[in-house]
Amino acid sequence: MEKYKMPTVQQFLTKKTIGDKKEPVWIYLEREMKENVHKKPYNEKVGTWLKFLKELKHYQNREGKKKLTRLKSEVGPTWYCELSNVQKQVLNDLKANIHQDLIEDIPIRTRKSLSDLGVTLKIPKTLLMKAMKDSIEDPGIFIWNLYTSFYKKPPSYLRPEYDMNAMILMSSLVFIDLNECIEELEKLTQTKKEMEPVEPEKKKKNFKPNVKYGDYLQKNYVPPYNKYSTEAKKLVNKPLPLGNKVRLRSETSYEKLCEDKQFLEKRKERNKKEKPEERICTYKFWEPPCTLRNSDPKLVAYLNKLKMLKKKAKPKYRSPYNNVQYQVSGVVFSKGKPHYILNNVSLLPTGFIPINGGIVKYGNENFTNIHGYWKFPKDVKEQCSDMCDCLAKWDDRVMEYIKQSKCKCGHYYDYYLDGKLLEKYFYQSSKHGPFWLDYAKIYQMDPMEDFIKDEFKEALMSTDHSPQASVRTILPSGLNEKELLSAFLAELSDTPLLIPHLPQANLLNNLQEWTRKRVKGKMPPSSHRQLLLQSQRRWLDLKHIDFRARAYRIPFTTTELNNMNWSHRRLVQKLFDVMLNDFVTRNRLKQLEQTRLWWSTTKHDAYPSKAFLDIFFTYMPGRMKDTFLINPYSSEVTKKHGAKTCPL
Repeated sequence: MEKYKMPTVQQFLTKKTIGDKKEPVWIYLEREMKENVHKKPYNEKVGTWLKFLKELKHYQNREGKKKLTRLKSEVGPTWYCELSNVQKQVLNDLKANIHQDLIEDIPIRTRKSLSDLGVTLKIPKTLLMKAMKDSIEDPGIFIWNLYTSFYKKPPSYLRPEYDMNAMILMSSLVFIDLNECIEELEKLTQTKKEMEPVEPEKKKKNFKPNVKYGDYLQKNYVPPYNKYSTEAKKLVNKPLPLGNKVRLRSETSYEKLCEDKQFLEKRKERNKKEKPEERICTYKFWEPPCTLRNSDPKLVAYLNKLKMLKKKAKPKYRSPYNNVQYQVSGVVFSKGKPHYILNNVSLLPTGFIPINGGIVKYGNENFTNIHGYWKFPKDVKEQCSDMCDCLAKWDDRVMEYIKQSKCKCGHYYDYYLDGKLLEKYFYQSSKHGPFWLDYAKIYQMDPMEDFIKDEFKEALMSTDHSPQASVRTILPSGLNEKELLSAFLAELSDTPLLIPHLPQANLLNNLQEWTRKRVKGKMPPSSHRQLLLQSQRRWLDLKHIDFRARAYRIPFTTTELNNMNWSHRRLVQKLFDVMLNDFVTRNRLKQLEQTRLWWSTTKHDAYPSKAFLDIFFTYMPGRMKDTFLINPYSSEVTKKHGAKTCPL
C-alpha cells in the first residue's frame, strides 16, 4: 500500500473558503417549486414570491453600492484620509528628526516617525537616505521624493487605486502645508474694505430747550421696542467682494500646472535660506604664510615684489575729453604705486570742428592749444507758417470725417492700422493728369467693416491664442466651491506650496469650507439644519454597511484528516499563521476604510477642535497599530468578547 502524500501549504491555501460552498436556500427552493408545479398548484404563487424576494435582494444590493460610492465621493479626493492629532504632531517633529538622522547617517528617528504615521512599507536604507539628502531637511520634499521613488510616479499624477500607505503619505503632504496654504489664499483674495458713508448725527428727540423755564418745555420721547440692537447689526461681518480676481482655466491647463515640478526647486531654495549656514574655516593651520615664519631678506623682497604686481594700475590723470585716444606703452612703479606710460595721444573726430590756437612749448614738450569748436552745418526742415491755408485744399467731406473721427483727447481712430499702407482718397496733379478725388472711397470712408473682416481673417489664419483676455461676465459668488478653489489653487501654482500640485486638490473639504466662508459668509441656520439632516442620513447609511472581514477556513477532506499525524504539526502551524495574518490585515484595512467614510459626515466642521479629533480617533482608529482584534481561530473566544471590533 502506497504512503499518502500530504498537499503543500500553497495547495491547501488555494482551497480556502468563507463558509460552505452549498447553494443558497432560496435557489434550491425555487428549483424544487418549478419541478413540482404539476403536483402542487399553489407552488406557482410561492415561486413568484421567491422571485420577488430575489429581485428585492438584487435591488437592495445595488442601492447599497450607490450609497457606498456616494459616501466615498463626499470624503474628498480618492487619496485623502483625515489624520489624528498624534499623526499631525509626528509631522511637526519630522524636520528635526531628518536633521538629526542626516548628522548620524542612520535613519532611526525617520523610520519611527513613518511607523507612527501608520506607514507599513519596508523601505530600504539607501532609498530612505537618498530621499532625506535630496530634501534639504524639508519634510514635504522628503515625503514627495519617498512616494516618487517607491511608487515610480510623483504624487501629482492621479492613480486609479491607492493603498493605505499611499493615502497616508499623500494626506501628510496636505497637512504639512495646510496653514501656509490658507494664509496664501487669504492674501490672494484680500480686498480693500470700502469706507462706509458717515451718516450725519440726528438731533436727539429728548433735547432741553436753551430758554428760561426750559425744564418745563422739554418733551419726553420714548423709542419703540427693538429686539435687535444697532450694535449687533454692525457686528455681522459680510464677506468682502472678490472683484475680478478669479481667473477660470480649463481642466487640461490645470493638469499641466499640477504636473509642473519647478515649485520643488523654489521650495529647496527657500529651505536653503532658512537653514543656518555653517562657517567653513578656509585658513590652513599647517601651512603658515612665508612672511611670518621666514627671516631671509631676499625672500621677503621677492614676496613684496609679488604683492606689487598683484596691485592694479590706476591712471593718475584722466583725459579732460572723451574723444582722446592713446596707447599704453608700459608701467612705472614710483613709491610702490604703478603709473601708465602713454604714447600716440590723438583726438578723435566728433560732431564739432576744433579751432586751432597754436602750439605752446612747456619744458621739452609741445602742446596744441584749442580755443573752441565749430558746429557742423545743420539740415533745416522747411515748415509752413501759421497762416498757411494748405488744409483748405482738402475736400469738405474728408475734413468733416476727420473731425468726427477724433476722440476726446484729439487722437484719430486708426483701428490698429499703424505701420500699414493707407489707401489714397485724392491724387495730386501731375504731368499724367489733373488733381482728382476718388469719390467711391470717400463715400465708404468708415473702415469699421473692413477692420472686422481683417480681424476675422487674421484670427482664422493664426494658430495662437487671442492676445487679450476676454472680459469676465461670471460672478464668483455664482460659481461652485470646487471651481472657485481650483481657480485659486491654479494661481498659487507658482508658489513653493505642495497642495496646488496634488491631483483633485479642489475636492478637499476643509479648503472648500474656507472658500464657501470667504465668498458666501456665515452659513444661515436653515442650511445648517439641512446639513445636519444630511449627516444623520449618512450615519444611517453607514450603520447598515458591514465593515467586518470574515475568517477563511480550509475544508479538509476525510483522507487528509485520516492521514494527518503529529509529523504534520509544522504544516498546520504555518497554515494557521498565514490565515490569521491575512484575517488581521483585512480586518484592519476594513476598519481604516470605515474611519475614512465616517469622517465625511463631519466635513462641514472645517477645522474641528483638538478635543473632538481626540475623541473621534479614539473610537475610529486611523492607524493599523491602534486597532484591536480578537483571534477568530482561538477556542477562548466567548460570548462576552465576541468578534466585535468597532461598535457603531
